Amino acid sequence: MSGAQVVGLGLCTPIGTSTHMTLASLRARLVRFTRTEVLDEVAEPVRASRLSLLESSLSRTQRMAALARQALAGVWPRLESLPPGRRVPLYLGFPEAGLGAPVEQKALIAALLAETEERLEVVKVHESGRAAFFEALDSAQRDLHSGRAGALALVGAVDSLADGASLEALVRARLHLGRQNLDGRIPGEAAGFVALARPGAPKSLKLEATGVLLGTALAVEAQPFSQRGPSLAEGLTEALHALRRDAAMGARRVDEVLACQPGDSFWGTEFSRAYLRNASLMPEPLRVHVAGEGLGDAGAGAGPVMLGMALHRARWRQPNAHRTLVYGSADCGRIGACVVDMIRNAKEEA
Repeated sequence: MSGAQVVGLGLCTPIGTSTHMTLASLRARLVRFTRTEVLDEVAEPVRASRLSLLESSLSRTQRMAALARQALAGVWPRLESLPPGRRVPLYLGFPEAGLGAPVEQKALIAALLAETEERLEVVKVHESGRAAFFEALDSAQRDLHSGRAGALALVGAVDSLADGASLEALVRARLHLGRQNLDGRIPGEAAGFVALARPGAPKSLKLEATGVLLGTALAVEAQPFSQRGPSLAEGLTEALHALRRDAAMGARRVDEVLACQPGDSFWGTEFSRAYLRNASLMPEPLRVHVAGEGLGDAGAGAGPVMLGMALHRARWRQPNAHRTLVYGSADCGRIGACVVDMIRNAKEEA
């Protein structure tokens, strides 16, 4: 295998403030959907997947900073063995513009850098919602391959749509799930960081790899959700087709599909159309797990959570499910996908 290897994972979600807790809760199918203080157009409380440890009065940026700090704390001990003075390149995935309250990006990045005593170096920030984590993965993998990133890189993504201002914005846009919109979504929040190592590097760094990235693919949907029209799924079709052609895949099917999407019917239709055009890549029988079922709409934060689930789900109840397709499609039309293969001899973390 020649892809970048996953050597660390840190997660923070409403269903768990650590990687272990989050993955265990996903395994048990736990949810934390709760009624909020925000009322919709018929005076019913808007439901959200919210981390109850955070005050409801916190802004979107404050919630994202708290989630990201906790997730970063979960993966950082894996990187403390690096030589003193070496800065770890950081690739970030953030929300897309126009969905929810504005994000104070500089303050958020400053909070992350302070958490690691300035040992992180932000290389690139991708602001494309559910596709952002995959864009960051692609950037990191390319830099690891070229040598620009050294032996190790950190890829993270964070989002929150559970603050008051974002909930009110979703109500105005009629995107939330409610009596007046039975095809809506439950807003959520999540953060995650994935440590990636260049092939062959984990042993010299004394780190254990749990998975390997076989490929990443990016695309843009010409008729996205934000245009409120029917999707032809051309963007997702293109991304899946690129993965199917990737030499590292070896023309093999994946064993499972994990989607970073909320529960709106739009996304199911999009996947169905792309699936039919890429049936040779898909598992038989088809197995798809949607992030919205347990996390609500976690936006950019869903990507690292689903990648973590891909690396550990096989140990739960599907011993032969080692190769997983994970994808995210943003409201704006940006699309990202990757295929990750679990390393069978890695120790179980969840």
